[in-house]
Amino acid sequence: MATYNYIEKAIQVTRREFVALTGVAAAILWSGAYAITDVVEDRNKYIKLRTAGLYKDDEKSALRQSHKNKSLMDMYAKLANKPLSPVAEKLFHTQYVDRTKLG
Repeated sequence: MATYNYIEKAIQVTRREFVALTGVAAAILWSGAYAITDVVEDRNKYIKLRTAGLYKDDEKSALRQSHKNKSLMDMYAKLANKPLSPVAEKLFHTQYVDRTKLG
């Protein structure tokens, strides 16, 4: 039976090639990170514009206090007896859920 002796050749990379390769790898990684920061920045910009629009609409609104809104009071009179009743809580109010530990 024949035996095989296989010796792998060492990689021959000069300092200049090494610097060039690491520079290319760093540029590729950095461009990906830069693209992610652009996405986050665009998202934050959109959120700020949306918030500003909502505040602007709220300032233009004649009724800004829900407890003085006539249509809301009519709705409570027809459906839920009074504010904060069990039926009103179930139909009209939201519940807070703590999600700080999810992320």
